[in-house]
Amino acid sequence: MLKFQTHPFVATAVVIFAAAIWGLFWIPLRFFEAHGLDAAWATVAQFVVPALLLLPVALWRVAHRQPIGLNHYSTGLLIGAAFVLYYESLLLTDVVRALLLFYITPIWSTILEVVFLRRRVRLPRLFALLLGISGLFIVLGGRSGIPLPQNPGDMMALLSGIVFAFGSLRVRSRPQLETFEHVFSFFIYGALFAGAMTLLPISELGTFPAISTWMRLSPWLLIMAVFFLIPVMWGLLWGARHLDPGRLGILLQMEAVIGIGSAAILTDEPFGLPEILGTILILGASVVDVLGSDNSALPEVQNDSEIG
Repeated sequence: MLKFQTHPFVATAVVIFAAAIWGLFWIPLRFFEAHGLDAAWATVAQFVVPALLLLPVALWRVAHRQPIGLNHYSTGLLIGAAFVLYYESLLLTDVVRALLLFYITPIWSTILEVVFLRRRVRLPRLFALLLGISGLFIVLGGRSGIPLPQNPGDMMALLSGIVFAFGSLRVRSRPQLETFEHVFSFFIYGALFAGAMTLLPISELGTFPAISTWMRLSPWLLIMAVFFLIPVMWGLLWGARHLDPGRLGILLQMEAVIGIGSAAILTDEPFGLPEILGTILILGASVVDVLGSDNSALPEVQNDSEIG
């Protein structure tokens, strides 16, 4: 009999809920940018503040000889780098383009499943991929032809999806690790990668804000960390331990649906027939994959050193 916490439908529900909330993440990011935190430094703050809040728990675990996940640097760096690039893209390009270029992820994830998990790609997954990618193509190419990246933000969004596919495979290959280990290493290594990004000669990333700006925004950064970043990442990384990377990528497309809808309501970004059709297809991809795939017994990676 399956335990409650490892039942695939429980993990599916948690990931869908986390993804739906994450679809609104562009709103506080834009808020911080509008109040003086340029793209690179707004991203740094989203990693440093949660890491500092989790640090006392990490020190307590160290004192009690419990692992905190920092030795799994490759997983932390992959997932952390993926979200750093994604956060930057939300500030450097249209929300719709950032969301949908990131959510080509299921293609990369399914390829990795075939190569490393030795999984056969079943018909429902192929149909789900077809629906999702068709939706992406309609939204991104609906007004401009072939949906190729057009600016640094687009490139970061596309690259973030590829990196996330590798990172989610690493998480899936280590289900024995506690979620705290994944979450803490995510914020620590993400903070390091975000800090390194500030050194790049990309003017759009901005400059270091004044100390007064940090002080003024610090209460909001704390609220974001406690009530948004930590719980949402906890749910996402917990779910990633129990779902295969391809399904995880498809379920996370729910974020694109919420993000596109909220951007249409709250900004002047375009939202017409292409966005409506694309959103319906992406949502349909998640439904098809959940209802049509057997996720009750997922294969494990026998030697996770194979994936880097």
